[in-house]
Amino acid sequence: MMNSRFYFSLIGSVLLSACSPASNAYNASNSTQPIVMQPQQMLAAHNKVRANYKLPPLSWSPQLANFAQQWATHLQQHTACQMQHRPHSGQNKTDYGENLFWASPVRWSDGHLELQHINPARVVTDWASESRYFNYRSNRCQPGQQCGHFTQLVWRDTKQVGCGVAVCADKSQVWVCSYNPAGNWQGERPY
Repeated sequence: MMNSRFYFSLIGSVLLSACSPASNAYNASNSTQPIVMQPQQMLAAHNKVRANYKLPPLSWSPQLANFAQQWATHLQQHTACQMQHRPHSGQNKTDYGENLFWASPVRWSDGHLELQHINPARVVTDWASESRYFNYRSNRCQPGQQCGHFTQLVWRDTKQVGCGVAVCADKSQVWVCSYNPAGNWQGERPY
């Protein structure tokens, strides 16, 4: 049976710094130091993008945040932060939608690894940047490009979001956001 949901590839962020490291609110020298999710900042970043399309704001769901954090922790513990969607995520209208973001560590010429400073606005801006590849008239993404993160972000029927983040031993990090209801239904427009 053919899945009625689009499947979109995952995106990541690999930023390397050749100069001095950026000032960072996280403890970059300790790989076990978690990044603390900032719900208000993550929600504000989502709603700023949605407002550009005259869409109603999302609300923060602690239940979705817990669900997303469980998956981020799973990826940390079982895949060394390699991005994988939760099995069966968003395949049925009762499932949650999901966006993933990955960031590499900062690698210094002496081999030192440091946690890259990533914040909720950066994560959401990266997803929203896919809008340039989405053709509203045809309701499709340009061939060879990704836009499923963007369309989930602005899916008109989505009401709630919750997110989690995990840092791996190599100081890479994975961010997970879960959405209710899920978006990206084939044949439906996001907004």
